[in-house]
Amino acid sequence: MAERRCARSRNGLAALLAGVCLPLLADPALAVSDAEPDVRALIAEVEGHVMAIDRLTVAPAGAWVTRILAVGELAEATADGSEPTAGIQMDAADKGGRLWVLGLPDGLETESLRVRGARVDREAGVRVEREVIRETPRYRRLQERLDAVRADARAVEVELEENGLRRGIARDQLAALVPGEAGLAALWRDGGPVADLMTRLSDERAALLERQAALREDIRALRAALDEMEAEAPGWRVGVTLNADPGGLEPDSDALRLEYRVENAGWEPVYRARLDTTERHVDWRMTARVHQQTGEDWPAVPMTLVTSDRRRFYPVPSLSPLTIGFVDPATDRPVRPLAKASAMLAESASRAVGARVEDETGFAASVAINKPSAVPSGDGGVNLSVLDQRLDAALELRVAPQSGRDAVVVAEFEPSIVHPLPAGRWELYRDGQQQAGQARAALKPEEPVELSFGVDPRLVVEYDQPPDERAEHGVIGTFRQVERVRRITVTSRHEQAVPVVVLMRLPTALDADIVVEPLADTSKPAVRDYDGQKGVWAYRRKLAPNEPWQIDFAYRVRWPEEKRISPF
Repeated sequence: MAERRCARSRNGLAALLAGVCLPLLADPALAVSDAEPDVRALIAEVEGHVMAIDRLTVAPAGAWVTRILAVGELAEATADGSEPTAGIQMDAADKGGRLWVLGLPDGLETESLRVRGARVDREAGVRVEREVIRETPRYRRLQERLDAVRADARAVEVELEENGLRRGIARDQLAALVPGEAGLAALWRDGGPVADLMTRLSDERAALLERQAALREDIRALRAALDEMEAEAPGWRVGVTLNADPGGLEPDSDALRLEYRVENAGWEPVYRARLDTTERHVDWRMTARVHQQTGEDWPAVPMTLVTSDRRRFYPVPSLSPLTIGFVDPATDRPVRPLAKASAMLAESASRAVGARVEDETGFAASVAINKPSAVPSGDGGVNLSVLDQRLDAALELRVAPQSGRDAVVVAEFEPSIVHPLPAGRWELYRDGQQQAGQARAALKPEEPVELSFGVDPRLVVEYDQPPDERAEHGVIGTFRQVERVRRITVTSRHEQAVPVVVLMRLPTALDADIVVEPLADTSKPAVRDYDGQKGVWAYRRKLAPNEPWQIDFAYRVRWPEEKRISPF
């Protein structure tokens, strides 16, 4: 009994220590940091630029970008005590006081750069330098955030170690105070003081582990973003010296204007022709697919499409001397090294220091986009509407039975354009149904366009090919001959009369000894040498419904007996 009373006394003392003393070992508040800003949003954040793109001129290959910094914007950015302005940076006075325009794309062609403006000191010159990735504002922001997250991660690791120490101390003290298993079971019962303590410690550990995992993910994402930036080709920065403010300048006038060309951009035309066979008109539309991979998204600013770029830099044409010498058969090399001629050296020297001449007048034909649209940088593109016209169309059903029995719907129309338009792909629709697309050459003003809008199954074509009649040796002297007869019957299943054109081909002789002549019963064509093709005959008729139209086409070919011809 005495031993049991002593045991109960020890258990009560242990419970007292567990309920009063041991909670001092635990942190009463969970060590969870305040929620940090979304790291992914920081990574995806697009840095603004005070010299935003003002206008774009896009050629089939390459584009001209214009950026403008107004007088008022320059005054705000360079005022004493002003906050750093995105996209520009001022050197200290002891370093020249040069204004730098930052964040220009990697694809900028330095030869094309043009700088002007009311505050630009033209005599001081312009400096163009590659940016250092690690010194760009975005890289610094990400690096600072990474350093902060790593500091949080180290703090969480310390808290996890402290949590483990508290758990170990609690277990060791309980084991020392209550050596018996029965006493431990009583202390660890559900709702008991020890169970509550260990639950709090376990919950704290779980929260710390969750926080640690989130921080590790943030570190991984930030590190990947920094690695990606370091792997990219650095952009450019342009430095100019500002002259003294003359005063009286309007706040919205150009203090600094940059124009430059980028190569990795362009546009291509997409033409659409929607044929209405009932109304006999074509809705003709030209769309421009504008694409760019400059590394920065283009905003929705005024845009002009040009068919060719004459402002880009073209070097002065020149040729170097071509020297011819004997080759040593043993070494397969020239007998003596070929030195550059003095004329070659002189040409190289003048070309290196000569001024680059560019055409200031601009471009070939241009089209202004009425509704500008943003163009993101990437593999895709944006389709912009350029022209939209409704035009009268001349329709006919055309068939060439010698090559196929399918009658094709052909429409001819003349786009209302002033300047030539580049070659491109056409998307064709007939009565709302899309047909197969095709690529066509450039369009010229006042030149009709002829397009195929697919097969018309309601025109039935029968093509009869009797065997050829051949005359052998001795029948007609020293010549051979072949007579060929073809009979074509065309029937329309349309509800009204439709124009039909049937093309047939009469062989064309390449030698005076070969005689080709149509037979007497051959139907008379409407056009010989159709579309400038020698020997191609065209038969035309406005064919009434269910009215058979027969065409007889026969000819004779005669050639010397001792010769062979092809393909007969």
